[in-house]
Amino acid sequence: MNKYFFITFGFLPVFVLAGVILLYLFGSREKAPAPKEGLDKEFALYLEVRQKLLDHYDGDLDEKTLADQALVGLASATGDKYTRVNPPVEAKSQEIDLRGTFYGINCLIEGNEDGSIRISQVQAGGGGERAGLLTDDVIVAVDGVSILGQTLGDSRLRIQSEKKGSVVTLTILRGGDPKRGDDARATRRDVEVTRSEVVQYSVHDVHIEERQGRKFGHMRISDFNANTFDPQFKDALRELMELGAEGIVIDLRGNGGGRVLPAVDMADALLTQKDALIVFTHSSRETNRKDDHVYRTRDDVALTDLPVVLLVDNNTASASEIFTGAMRDYGRAYIIGDRTHGKGLVQTIFSLQTDKQYSMNITTTQYFTPLGRRVQKGEKGEPGGIMPDLHIPWRAGEQQSIRNRQLARSARFNRDEIARTSKWWNQEDRMLDAALEVLSGRPVNIKD
Repeated sequence: MNKYFFITFGFLPVFVLAGVILLYLFGSREKAPAPKEGLDKEFALYLEVRQKLLDHYDGDLDEKTLADQALVGLASATGDKYTRVNPPVEAKSQEIDLRGTFYGINCLIEGNEDGSIRISQVQAGGGGERAGLLTDDVIVAVDGVSILGQTLGDSRLRIQSEKKGSVVTLTILRGGDPKRGDDARATRRDVEVTRSEVVQYSVHDVHIEERQGRKFGHMRISDFNANTFDPQFKDALRELMELGAEGIVIDLRGNGGGRVLPAVDMADALLTQKDALIVFTHSSRETNRKDDHVYRTRDDVALTDLPVVLLVDNNTASASEIFTGAMRDYGRAYIIGDRTHGKGLVQTIFSLQTDKQYSMNITTTQYFTPLGRRVQKGEKGEPGGIMPDLHIPWRAGEQQSIRNRQLARSARFNRDEIARTSKWWNQEDRMLDAALEVLSGRPVNIKD
């Protein structure tokens, strides 16, 4: 055999093996993904964790829920409970609440554990009443699609609409257990309901209180929406004045806030100084300061010059503190109750461009009263809020009792029947009693 042939082909396996090794070493380096940094690394980590969960978690997972909760968690990492991501259902619900009106079946509803919905009250004159819906009917499907196993928020949005006069088909059970959507004893039927306007009421329990032969107006404001000032507050104030009110009690206890502008408008409506400062915002972040605002009165005309007493507590927050702060700083109202919550932060609502069904509430600035008082609670434990002129702290269990009273008296239908049957209707209210004593010019005797 040729010596050259032997040497050449004798070493060929060695060369081949060495080539394979070199190809593996250098080739694998070229094919390995480049190290990720910054946002690329964050996205890669998210995708890897997501896939590990989908591949290995011993249980059922919903990919959309995983994505939504990842977004929610990102915002919650700020440590600010007011900064949050709103997935589609929450975003739509917030939009409807702040708008103040929508179109629906005009019924009060309660969610059952199985996802079905109990109709707890059919409101007079609404689409539900005209379609023949009754109290304790149980909704189990909307437009032919079952709602069993769904959240109340999801189902409510399917019942509601932005289109006046649109029709929704509800599948209901009647005559069975109102807390179940599978009671075989119930009669099942489809009901077509023409949606009618549903107004979100913020102003409640408008009535006259009499003390020592004198009349004083009362109203409760539960939150601040687009229609709170106009028409609701204006209508309530006009009604009380026509009934001969000599003073006004505005109950803001439990009012967690809402839109700023209606609160500003209410303050403007009670102040007689033109161009008077109502509230101003100032951000600690320089890039946000271009969006800071100063709100002032438009004119020197007030809707009334009657004396005003405000009732507040530890759940009086945000926009209701803006109103309270302006009334306090100008001496326009006497404040009674417990220290307000101390939420002086302002959230800006952003619609996400990637998917407009999502929104974000981001704390972008904070507000100050006309005298420059900072309302927000301090990071080192400073209480914040607004201290009433007359401090009446809650007694044990009293706050919930007054909340029950407020709910009972907020009824817009069947008020006489509720007044006759509800044990909460005439629940003792020390703060209200004190307000009426102040308006009547009598000494205030606070019961311990």
